[in-house]
Amino acid sequence: MRRPSLLGLLLAACGGNSGGGNTVPALDPMTLPPLVSQIELEGSITGLASLGTRYTVGDGDERAKDYLVGRLSALGLVPELDPFMVGGETANNIIAKLPGTEDPNVVYIFSAHYDSTSNTPMTAAPGADDNATGVAAVLEAARLLSPHAFKHSIWFVFTAAEEQGALGAKHMVTWLKSQRIEVRGVIAPDMIGYWPAGDADELDILGDTASEPLVNHMADVATRLGVAFKKYIDHTFCYGDDHTIFQEAGFPAITPMDCVEAHNVAGSTEDTPHYHRPTDTLDTLHMPFTTKVAGVVITTLAELAEPTAVER
Repeated sequence: MRRPSLLGLLLAACGGNSGGGNTVPALDPMTLPPLVSQIELEGSITGLASLGTRYTVGDGDERAKDYLVGRLSALGLVPELDPFMVGGETANNIIAKLPGTEDPNVVYIFSAHYDSTSNTPMTAAPGADDNATGVAAVLEAARLLSPHAFKHSIWFVFTAAEEQGALGAKHMVTWLKSQRIEVRGVIAPDMIGYWPAGDADELDILGDTASEPLVNHMADVATRLGVAFKKYIDHTFCYGDDHTIFQEAGFPAITPMDCVEAHNVAGSTEDTPHYHRPTDTLDTLHMPFTTKVAGVVITTLAELAEPTAVER
């Protein structure tokens, strides 16, 4: 059972459930970007990076799991653990569901992997960009969206063991398919904080043909918000990442990223010197542009899920 939202409690206290009810108007998603908090994002990134490592084999990912369960619970959501085995140890995907009010069987997933790695993975893998930035965006979406009602269901998801071959995503898509969950779209940010050009940088949006409408929707939101971007459709990049696992299972899925060309385009002038290194820390990130990108992503998710008015 989902705990009452702060909005619901306030309305009840004001008599919103008496005398025929009180209509709460639908959220306007374009009001969300100014509400995205750089302080909240930095706090989430710091909270994860300060764990030292979130490497899947060892106790780092267990500490991260407990941290994220606590954060979601504090928002009034009920986290569900989705366990699977990695190297003889139990890893856990984490799922918090915001049920749709009109068509709850249609699901939009906002997902980010929470594990990290480096050349010293057991002791020092802070993973601020990869992928505490994506996790922070999901947490910020949960904070901003959970008080509101949406036609379709939103699942806030944190996957484990991405750095071992997207094992968490592979485990999840297996039961999503077996249970015939109608996942209409997945947004899976993976590194959205390293912007060497600062506010003049460009958001990379990756997808395949089946997910091109999602890519175009995010690009449209970015245009409306004045955030520069590049689109990659039917590319050969990043295969084996979480979003491609969802794609291969038949679910439309996209990933917003920073510096995709640094890892995938020969001769690119882009570089990510802190990738999979102990130096991947908050102070290497450009948080003002990260905050703008989070606004694009969260607004896109809200529009896809279709906000609705609700009687309280």
